[in-house]
Amino acid sequence: MVGEKTKRVAVGLLVDDNDRVLMGKRNDTDKWTVPAGHIEKGECPFLGMVRELKEETGLDAKEIKLVQVGMQNSILIYLFKVEVDCDQKVDASNDPDNECDDWTYEDPFDHIEELHVPASKNWALKFWANN
Repeated sequence: MVGEKTKRVAVGLLVDDNDRVLMGKRNDTDKWTVPAGHIEKGECPFLGMVRELKEETGLDAKEIKLVQVGMQNSILIYLFKVEVDCDQKVDASNDPDNECDDWTYEDPFDHIEELHVPASKNWALKFWANN
C-alpha cells in the first residue's frame, strides 16, 4: 500500500548509440549506479527524474518515458528511459549530494559485481538487457 510516508525514487536509464548505459561510480560506496534519486513530497515523478538527472549529471532530458513502476523494499520505484541530446556534456559539479564525480557510458556487465543495486534487484539493468 502506498501512503504519505512511502519513499518514492526515480531511476533513469540513458543508453548511447553503442548500447552502453550512463553510469557513475558512487563516492560513498565505490559502486556503480545510474542517475536516480528520491522524489520530493508532492513532486511529479517525471519532474523528479528531470530534476535528479540535472542535479547529478548536468544533463537536460530531451525525451522521458516511464517504463516500469513498482514496489521494492517498501520503496515505490519509477524507472524511466531517458534520452538526451548527444552534444550535451556531463557536469556533476553542481550535485548537492556529490554522489558521483563523473558519469560515463559503460557496459553494465563489466561492473556486474560492483553495482550499487545488485543485479538481481536492478530494474534498470534488467530493462536494458531485455530491450
